[in-house]
Amino acid sequence: MHAIKKNLLLFVLQFLCYYHLLAQDNHYGFIQYGSRNSILYNAGISRFEDQAAVVLNPATLTTATTSSFNFNSNAIGFNVISFKDGLGKGYNLVNSNLNILPSMAAGVLKPKKNERDWVLGYALYHSANDKLKFTDRAEERYNIINETESPGEENYLAQYHLDSEMDEFSVVAGVGWNLSKNWSIGLSQTFHYRTQQYRDNFTANVLADRNSGATVNWIGSSYDISGNYNKLLTSTKLGVNGTFNKWNVGVTLASPMLALFGSGDITANINLVNIRLDNDINTPRKNYLANGRFEKLKVSYKSPINAALGVSRQFDKVIVYGALNWYGGIKKYAMMDPGDADFIQPPSTENVLYTSRLLTFWDARKAVINTSLAADWKIKPAFHLLFSARTDNYYSSLGPKDRQGITMVKKKWNNYHYTIGTQQVYKTSEWVIGLRYSRGSRNDYPQPFSFNDPTEDNYFQGERKTGKISSNGVQLLLSYTFKFGGEKK
Repeated sequence: MHAIKKNLLLFVLQFLCYYHLLAQDNHYGFIQYGSRNSILYNAGISRFEDQAAVVLNPATLTTATTSSFNFNSNAIGFNVISFKDGLGKGYNLVNSNLNILPSMAAGVLKPKKNERDWVLGYALYHSANDKLKFTDRAEERYNIINETESPGEENYLAQYHLDSEMDEFSVVAGVGWNLSKNWSIGLSQTFHYRTQQYRDNFTANVLADRNSGATVNWIGSSYDISGNYNKLLTSTKLGVNGTFNKWNVGVTLASPMLALFGSGDITANINLVNIRLDNDINTPRKNYLANGRFEKLKVSYKSPINAALGVSRQFDKVIVYGALNWYGGIKKYAMMDPGDADFIQPPSTENVLYTSRLLTFWDARKAVINTSLAADWKIKPAFHLLFSARTDNYYSSLGPKDRQGITMVKKKWNNYHYTIGTQQVYKTSEWVIGLRYSRGSRNDYPQPFSFNDPTEDNYFQGERKTGKISSNGVQLLLSYTFKFGGEKK
């Protein structure tokens, strides 16, 4: 291969190898479902708490005493993500979101003539939703170009922009059967429609002052990658529920998601302007470009097997709940692969082989266990106080060593959720109102790029270190349930 081609490939390889993403695109339990269960988190694994039973454990549907319909919402949510020194010392990134998001509409159908045998449940709900936007700009004076070509300091102008938005909508139907007085089983089928739009952009320009005697007046780099996909998937859940005096136990096993159909696209542009790929002053400066768009790509999306255990017990006017939720791991795999296509310009039979290596979107997951503890205190027959605390650990196993290709996963920190709420029953209806506080942080979060210490050797992307990232959110939870038959809880 000619030296020019080797240098061109080296430029792209090195440019992408410097790149590393930040990494509710990375948590299994940020959004919860159901009126009471949104506050009591996973209480529905061991008992029938609300119409979300069809999602959490379809076996508990059998203990519903009447048909009902529920609408509940994370009515207003506000979340702030702060990344101190996110793009170098003194360059802080902040993302804040205010949203109004319907969470679930669900119902239970209990046949009157067959009350002890089976009960049907159904739901439409937002199973995942996440947004992350980071933007910043630097205008500094650095001595970047060597003195023989540009004496003194130059003007360094750089910008960074990250925009990622993910959404998943699900439809589920399930049925629960009574096996005996104390035991029941259930089965549900869920269909998920998932979409994500992602873009990451970094540009840097170095300009010499006018009349400075510089023989080079402008050098720069640009990195712009975007990926989008949609995917329809389905999964099956099996549940078992047992009742023993004041104890309730529930166990569930959910299959990995089975992909039905979907597609994606990748658009990428990388260039270096007037750059020297080595430190030899005798090597001429050149321009390099990699550009391409890859449409109708096959999309692979994998979710792990999931098992959960829930236990609850009645203590006079208080019910205490505990739950464990385990998710298996997934080895590294390609979500979207552009294949051998034109990207490095001008294209050749040799450099198309590097396209897949550079632009494949990857995913991988580690095994995760989340825990929760909750309580329901019946102050009056028609008035309850509800409490819970739970973990929500991130699952991505892609780290700084996995620099080949791209990952959409961003939020690599563990979250902790604390919720309090009330339930008020009014004959044939009930209201649940709650407030949730979410907190997560990490002190050694890697910087994606840096505005500090840019050089030609690092393509003006700076010397990456780490910063402190923290996430704080508050959500108002609202729910209304109508019961056909006037049962009081």
